[in-house]
Amino acid sequence: MPINPIDIRHQEFTSSFSGYKKKEVKAFLEQIATELEEVYRKQDRENQRQSQMHQEIKQEAVHASQAVDDLKRREELISRTLVFAEKTKADIIANARKEGENIIQEADLKAKRAIQEAKQYLGVLEHQYMHLKEQKRQFLLQFRVELQTFMERIGKDPLLTKETEQVLDKEFHDIKDEIIPKIEHPTENRTAN
Repeated sequence: MPINPIDIRHQEFTSSFSGYKKKEVKAFLEQIATELEEVYRKQDRENQRQSQMHQEIKQEAVHASQAVDDLKRREELISRTLVFAEKTKADIIANARKEGENIIQEADLKAKRAIQEAKQYLGVLEHQYMHLKEQKRQFLLQFRVELQTFMERIGKDPLLTKETEQVLDKEFHDIKDEIIPKIEHPTENRTAN
């Protein structure tokens, strides 16, 4: 059973003719008990500090998870928008072809003019389609870069190298200041790139 400071203070020894002086023994036991109490206090403080660090790590993980979830929702919205745009393009092309056929049946002269206009219109649609496709490609490239940046930041995270609390706080605030504008203004970030 481990010895605690109270056990040390109340330890009694049997007396002998040429034994130790009781006052010196008691003083020494008191000193040992006091130092042992200090060791216990330090150990309690260290346990509390480690517990607090674990809580902070959990909180940072939750924040990072929320940011990733938000980016996933944004990506899904953009994908749905692009699918809708592609369907709209297909519908518009089908309608333009029907309109061209009706114009051809009405008159030869009108048909040539209508076909020319339809070709120009299709050129604009194709340009818009290419533009949307390029926007999607740019978004995916940017998302990949940001994801790689997050992975690099996680790899360089000071919590993994046991930095001091002050350094941890500063880096956390720097990351937060960088991510919040991107989350709040995603269209500005896309157009800037």
